[in-house]
Amino acid sequence: MKQPDQLFADIAREQLGIPTLATRRGDALDFHDVAVWSVLAALKAAYEAGLAAPEPRPRQDPDLPKRFDGYEIQPCRRYLDAEEPGLSFVEPCEPHEADFWTVYGHVAGEGVHAIGDFEDLGHAEEIVARITGRPYTGKATNPTGHHR
Repeated sequence: MKQPDQLFADIAREQLGIPTLATRRGDALDFHDVAVWSVLAALKAAYEAGLAAPEPRPRQDPDLPKRFDGYEIQPCRRYLDAEEPGLSFVEPCEPHEADFWTVYGHVAGEGVHAIGDFEDLGHAEEIVARITGRPYTGKATNPTGHHR
């Protein structure tokens, strides 16, 4: 990622035709006439650069549990316990065997924690998208959308 001053200098050079943003102590060097469409192009370039920049993550409060660093969805099947009628247990399964889908959050050094169970994959994917702000890709990803 470019530092802001370098990004501004690049935009000024590419969109406005201004070779440098450094003060050079001369009217002909420090003042420039630019067309309004060049200013608009520069503002659009700055806006696009802002959209493309990763969102800063807030600092972790040390008194709170660690943040999830990724999410995944797994198909699960409920089995009745033959030895204990009325009891059941859950196991991961193939997608076509799923009774429900579980959303897991991953924590470095701890593994995964179940966040919730959902009737169908679409609802589970919607929940991950609501948490992360990005569509679920079917791969374990961190909150910035990069694969772990």
